[in-house]
Amino acid sequence: MNKLTNSSDAEEQVTHGIDSSLYQQDPATSCSSIPDIRKKSTAVRTSSSWPENESRPTGLGLIHCSLQHFPIRKRLRVSLLRAEGLAGKLKPELEIHAFCKISLIPGGKSQNSIVKRGRDVAFNQEFFFDNVLVEDLSEKCLAITVCHQSPQKLQKDVVIGDLYVSLKSLSELRAKKEVKIVEELKYCINSKKLGKLYIASCLEIRASRLTINIIKVEDLPKGGITGPPDVCVRVLLTQGNVTQTKQSRIIKGTCNATYKEAIMFLVKTKPADLGNTSIVISVHDLTRTIAGDDLIGSVYLGKSAVDKSEHEQWKNTIEHIGKEFKGIHHLKARVEAPNVHVTEATSDSE
Repeated sequence: MNKLTNSSDAEEQVTHGIDSSLYQQDPATSCSSIPDIRKKSTAVRTSSSWPENESRPTGLGLIHCSLQHFPIRKRLRVSLLRAEGLAGKLKPELEIHAFCKISLIPGGKSQNSIVKRGRDVAFNQEFFFDNVLVEDLSEKCLAITVCHQSPQKLQKDVVIGDLYVSLKSLSELRAKKEVKIVEELKYCINSKKLGKLYIASCLEIRASRLTINIIKVEDLPKGGITGPPDVCVRVLLTQGNVTQTKQSRIIKGTCNATYKEAIMFLVKTKPADLGNTSIVISVHDLTRTIAGDDLIGSVYLGKSAVDKSEHEQWKNTIEHIGKEFKGIHHLKARVEAPNVHVTEATSDSE
């Protein structure tokens, strides 16, 4: 009779999308809570998650999770397994109290994990999202934000990094298979609030010189766990097959940096050469260089110009030789495809 009961319970758990392997058989544990993983597994080794022949990422950390969709129940299960190397080499003196915010976007209410102390932590928690149809998998995205819980109640929790996974790209979900994901956290800034760059430009034909005056940057994002940025402006000029790169001085710990600094380039000034000139002016937060990505946003002039303000500034610069033209430009984020490491797990019958 006991065997029959246990078998029935296991089948019921699978039907509801519950992974019983995440739970300890401990009579002292409440059935409504999910305990820590067993003590022998609390130490997360680098080799357990990242190939030994590849260097471990030194960015903001890795998230291990798995997804499985149950079409009859219209339910998506997200198993948050563990995180390792949180915050990378940033703030080494800080004792991190990590927790995750998990949601499906668009829509969907955020669910919070338990708080764990340390940079290599095991969560072993399941989160369920109901009323998720098969058709919704083509439109939804899993969002996981890892935060450091502030020790003071009135202070905001600090974002360490984010992970976004498009469910559309995970075809295994439609076959009711569990999909395991290991992905590096990124710090995602609101692309509409990257700040503004004030510049002036002047072209001198006789001197074959293009001058980009960096006046100031304003309203830069605070930078999450690192706080206000250490700001540096870089100018990359490409003309034909020749590329030149120069940068401003560094102004530390501010979201509003005033430079009034001239950056000069020797350039070819024939109309054909000017028409084949591309300029990228990028703003960086050097406190994040050690995490692998310090770019805040960029402005583009020349043939790579995007916004109306960028086109107009370059047009006026090359049509009115010797005159300086000022411009105010909104910083734009780099556009890149997500990079997700996916391994297929064994299928759970529904």
